[in-house]
Amino acid sequence: MLNEIINRLPDGRAEKDLARYLRTLSEDEIVLLVESLLRHDSAIIRGTILKLIPKIISSHHVLIKFLDIGLAKKNESKIKFWINATSSGLGYKRLLQHLLKVAETNPDWIVYAWYQLVPIIKKEAPDQVDKLQKIKDIIDNNLCDELKDFWQRNQNAVPL
Repeated sequence: MLNEIINRLPDGRAEKDLARYLRTLSEDEIVLLVESLLRHDSAIIRGTILKLIPKIISSHHVLIKFLDIGLAKKNESKIKFWINATSSGLGYKRLLQHLLKVAETNPDWIVYAWYQLVPIIKKEAPDQVDKLQKIKDIIDNNLCDELKDFWQRNQNAVPL
């Protein structure tokens, strides 16, 4: 049944059927299946799953796990999809609190997300822009030398 639904994607009805199917599973089963589908060869299937995450997962712990998966990919152009998939369930305040921690442990993840992150926060949560400044300060202090030029270019491209 699942393969039949997946083969019909990106059809809107198939997307609804997939969401309905996923809601019948336990949270652990959902997480395993979503992780598996996020590794699928098809960008259509990966994109569909990212769109479904806010509809099928409510656990903050799980949403943060998926956010970290997206950040770890270090893909500047795709990170906005991961942020959008998780921010509605986490809220921007919690998302930025997590990114403050990430900036200390994995500043390179934030460097790659910065270009997309700043405009999203400015538009969707302008009251949280001060947290971006804190994240920026942490990265300035913790970033390895080989990424500093790239970091500076990102900051110049999307100033706070």
